[in-house]
Amino acid sequence: MKIGFISDIHEDIVSLEKALHLLSVENCDSVICLGDIVGFTLPFYRYIESRSADECVRLVKENCCKVVAGNHDLYAIRKVPYYKSGFDYGDNWYNLDYEVRAGKSRNRIWLYEDNEIKSYLSDSSKEFLNSLNEIEIFESGGLKLLISHFCYPDFSGSAIFFPGEVFHLEKHFNFMNENNCRISISGHGHPEGVIMVTEERFATLKFGHNKLAEGVQWIVIPCVARTTRGNGVLVLDASTMEFRTLSLKSL
Repeated sequence: MKIGFISDIHEDIVSLEKALHLLSVENCDSVICLGDIVGFTLPFYRYIESRSADECVRLVKENCCKVVAGNHDLYAIRKVPYYKSGFDYGDNWYNLDYEVRAGKSRNRIWLYEDNEIKSYLSDSSKEFLNSLNEIEIFESGGLKLLISHFCYPDFSGSAIFFPGEVFHLEKHFNFMNENNCRISISGHGHPEGVIMVTEERFATLKFGHNKLAEGVQWIVIPCVARTTRGNGVLVLDASTMEFRTLSLKSL
């Protein structure tokens, strides 16, 4: 079984259509979205005239069998994350003034208003985003996958910290083991290729073909949106235990 993964669309309807077409050409049996369907941040994104939050939500809803919420999705509907990474949001986070929230966050939590343009969403799109969980478990061919936008204890990617060493993933690997998941796949990092972390190695790999390692591992896929980094998708073959990251640049 082939599984296609997309993430970090950020309202780029043009690139989303290309990504879904590519996964169709690859004969993927299922497509999974790892969040950040919406959210347009200046100055990193280059398609302000063509962006469409509603159309991106519609296409994801129609084409993906599993979808999880990312930090920008939560911000678009002013919803605090369930997995809070130890941060106390309180009961009225989005009713507080920006300056108050900035003081409380102390550069631990993304605040968005300083560089993000408002997402224009229909009521049905808001309802869909509000229905999304921060994690899902997907089983295929005896392979049990943990699906999330980011890693435990910050599954939505709402905190500013990004791991850079193997030991940073200790809690995440423990969560995986507790849920009997050998593979965890996330977005959020926007790598030009894929980030692959095992209990022994933290590596960034270029676009191309790779084989799953033994033991637990966390895989971070490229973004779909056109940003300052190369964008793409990931295709996982559950029968061969191999995966490929495919660039959207040439499409």
